Amino acid sequence: MFSNNAQKKVVLITVMIGGILCLHYLTFPELRYYHAVYRMLFYMPLVLGSLWFGMKGAVYICVSVSVLFFPHAIRQWQGFSFEDFYRLLEGVLYILIALTLGFLVERERKKQRALVRVGSLAAVGKAVSEIAHDMKTPLMAIGGFAKQVFEKLEPDNPDRKKLGLVIQETAHLELMVKEMLDFGKPVELQFTEVDFNKLVSDSVRVAQPMAKENGVELETDLAPSLPSVFLDAPRVKQVLLNLISNAIQASTAGEYVRVCTRLNSDGVVLEVVDHGGGIAEEYRESIFHPFFSTKRGGTGLGLGIVKKIVETHGGDVSFRANREKGVTFTVWLPLRPER
Repeated sequence: MFSNNAQKKVVLITVMIGGILCLHYLTFPELRYYHAVYRMLFYMPLVLGSLWFGMKGAVYICVSVSVLFFPHAIRQWQGFSFEDFYRLLEGVLYILIALTLGFLVERERKKQRALVRVGSLAAVGKAVSEIAHDMKTPLMAIGGFAKQVFEKLEPDNPDRKKLGLVIQETAHLELMVKEMLDFGKPVELQFTEVDFNKLVSDSVRVAQPMAKENGVELETDLAPSLPSVFLDAPRVKQVLLNLISNAIQASTAGEYVRVCTRLNSDGVVLEVVDHGGGIAEEYRESIFHPFFSTKRGGTGLGLGIVKKIVETHGGDVSFRANREKGVTFTVWLPLRPER
């Protein structure tokens, strides 16, 4: 559904196209110079549609104008004369301009969205960092004193179990604070030449105990002869462990998680495939947003940190629903960082 503003734009474009078509159909075919001017007017709705609606608008207008103008073009057809050939070239040029305009507008919109997102994340990161920094010291004090008292209590003391819960929940809060601080910090990368398959294998090995505990099988499908990749190994390992851990937690006992690598023309691709319940449609737009989580007790910063690290490497992270069940997260990283 269009908003009121978008509806007004659609009406304006429709009126413009209709008016230009009326000029063509109501003007005698012999007045060729008039028709040449009218054809140039079709660029006005095309430009407006591209600016307002991107590639979709450009394609719709191009198709609409072509279909509605076709009867008039047939009426003026002279057996492929020079004028017919010229009009045909005009039509091809119109289509090329429509596609070019749509592509350029979409690219600029994507850049603008990225800039807005970076600015928003920077503001959120600063606020989160300040809050987490203020929480860190008292949590460390609570955890430290609680452990001291816990160690001095007799094993059969009824308060020992309660204090154990305090220590456990404090440790959980400290982990959340650490994630908040990680999210708030600017990502400074130290690039080294890395065997990507080995990095993935090491991450899978680290995640094996968690998978075993959850009754989930971890499988790998690593492409042979991957070239070395220049990246920050600890940061990318953090990405791998986060995605693999999420996939294990999303999968039920008896299922499996597959971790795959492959090479494309200018980078390496990692896929983490789970067979869990998937991501609900209403959550898919928010899955990488900070503080959004479908897990009870989660901070909602894990995938935000993943996206931040991957994009700082010049890469991209996305997800898609599997055909049967579950989700596949895909990470693309360039072979070498841009200088």
